[in-house]
Amino acid sequence: MNVLLVDDQVLILKATRKLVNWEALGIGKVFTAGSASQAREIFAREQIDIMLADIEMPGEDGLSLRRWQAERYPETSCIFLTSHADFAYAQEAIRGAAFDYILQPASIQDIEEVLRRCVEYRKAQGELMARSSEYEEKLEQLVESYVTAMFFQKDKFLRMAEWKKDTGTQDRGWWYLPCLVRLWGQKASKTEAPLCAALEKAGFAGNGWRYTVGRMNDAEIGIVFCGQMEPPALQEVWERLEMVLQEVLESTAVEMNFYLGCYAGEDLPRRIAEVTEYAARRILQRNALYRVREEHDVELRMPSAAQWGQWLTRGDGVLIRNQITNMLRYAQREQYLTIGYMQRVIHCFLEACSIACYEQKWEVAELFGEEYSKEKLLRAYDSVEELEGCVEECLYRYQRLVAQRDETEGAYSIHERMQDILHYLEENMSRMISRREAAKYVMLNEDYFSRIFRKETGMGYKEYLLQQKMNYAKKLLTQTDMPITLVASRVGYDNFTNFSQMFRKYTGFTPSAWRKEGGESEN
Repeated sequence: MNVLLVDDQVLILKATRKLVNWEALGIGKVFTAGSASQAREIFAREQIDIMLADIEMPGEDGLSLRRWQAERYPETSCIFLTSHADFAYAQEAIRGAAFDYILQPASIQDIEEVLRRCVEYRKAQGELMARSSEYEEKLEQLVESYVTAMFFQKDKFLRMAEWKKDTGTQDRGWWYLPCLVRLWGQKASKTEAPLCAALEKAGFAGNGWRYTVGRMNDAEIGIVFCGQMEPPALQEVWERLEMVLQEVLESTAVEMNFYLGCYAGEDLPRRIAEVTEYAARRILQRNALYRVREEHDVELRMPSAAQWGQWLTRGDGVLIRNQITNMLRYAQREQYLTIGYMQRVIHCFLEACSIACYEQKWEVAELFGEEYSKEKLLRAYDSVEELEGCVEECLYRYQRLVAQRDETEGAYSIHERMQDILHYLEENMSRMISRREAAKYVMLNEDYFSRIFRKETGMGYKEYLLQQKMNYAKKLLTQTDMPITLVASRVGYDNFTNFSQMFRKYTGFTPSAWRKEGGESEN
């Protein structure tokens, strides 16, 4: 602890510094100043705990110095030492919150007694501040533990009275609003700080707002907002949370969802249960806000393993993929996609694979490997995208097995299938053969057919079909007198305008201009 002596009389400064037993008082360093300006310089470079100052000094007096010190260094205690027994001085010292006022002449023992009391007072205040800080820290931890317990125990939480007392919300009129944050990609311990910073930036602290955050586990954080003023419209809360979500997404690598509950009073645990159950039952798009709402009837289409098995056996796996996507996207759009529903889709798809593999005399295990296992498919219920990816991979592996078997057995090779479809297209030039019809003709999955067709011909199916039709149309226009409308129908166009537009787009000339030039325009 350090002391600063301020007096314009050098002898008094020297005597006080020499005669007072500073060590016994627990004071380490003693500084002296002959004026207020010197005192200011010492304050600027040293830690001063107690200032013992004369009041009457030339230039700036001790009372003025005290006011300056109280404003800039309020933690310093001040004791006035003066030879003027003027009550006005005492009044000013009291108003300035000085620790004491010593009238000269005073014995060293009197000065030491006042200094001793000041030192003890400062120690007591320090201990009190430390205890207060420790209490506030423990109280904050306790309140956070309440929130964590509420989100775990939900409507079984029985300590509402303690929660309200420790949060200071026991008076009437307080409202609460629960919110659950679910995380992916980063632990809650690393996300809590930026989340709190974003909440404060969005105005959730102050102006009638308060909030408490409780970390439940690595992937979930519970928040309870509260206030005593009129509760704000949920739309306002929603807009602020949108700001929070955007702020956290920009500052971290985390993916997250917010689930906002309903206003609550004593029924806060029940409202928390609504939020957690809503989040647990639904699989929603990430990085979005969701409002817990009343249950409503949604008619979800149930998958059929038997039908899917028939489709896969005949090579129509793309129908299965499309139906799964449509079913899941609809349920998600209605905010009714649950883990249970996802698991039902997964098991039906696996059963369909078993049916198809049985018909092909394969083992289902042949559809899986080390990187893509059956267990991975069974656990693919965290997101629609994950399940769609697993289904796509499984269907692709199935088609690969079909192709490999055919090539091995020589039953109906891919090359033979491609030659057959090219011949089929040539024979049916007057029809528009869709990709689906073409794939079905050679008993292949539509997507797999597209990949093989491009590999065999060097171009996509639509591109090849257009080229064949336009080349045949050019031949008919230059080698026959057939009416152009009939030429159009011979290459599969019922609408002459459509044919003319497509022919011009492909060749750069109208059909009549091409015929007039006798085909020379092609060169």
